[in-house]
Amino acid sequence: MMSFKGSALLFLAACLAVAGAESYQKFLRQHVDFPTTEAPDPRSYCNLMMKRRDLATSHHCKHLNTFVHADTSKIQLVCGEGGVPTTGDLRESNASFPLTLCQLQKGSWAPDCSYKGTDNTERIIIACEGGYPVHLETEVPADVGQEDL
Repeated sequence: MMSFKGSALLFLAACLAVAGAESYQKFLRQHVDFPTTEAPDPRSYCNLMMKRRDLATSHHCKHLNTFVHADTSKIQLVCGEGGVPTTGDLRESNASFPLTLCQLQKGSWAPDCSYKGTDNTERIIIACEGGYPVHLETEVPADVGQEDL
């Protein structure tokens, strides 16, 4: 019976690790673009990236998405020494990141998703699991004189 419990716990741990890895990969697909994909302007960038990352499809247009233009190792630091706890599993970055915010334009519907894009440099608030980012909650305006990445 003891070996069954041990095997079950090991199996559960493996399942949780796989689920965490999938959440991290989804975070990367939805929110990280580094080096930044070239586009003539933020609007064109958003229209390109939302389709490329399957966030704007023939059946659905995601209303709002943020792309972080930083190396994954810099973003991952927010889950540790590069961030501070806020609420629950959320952490706020100490440094600001270059971002592109993509917002669905009013009157735009699938399959013709059209986005407004805005470039900005702000701190990010993310959820972490096992030391890896799995959800981008929001952005926070950068403080004057704050370190930028």
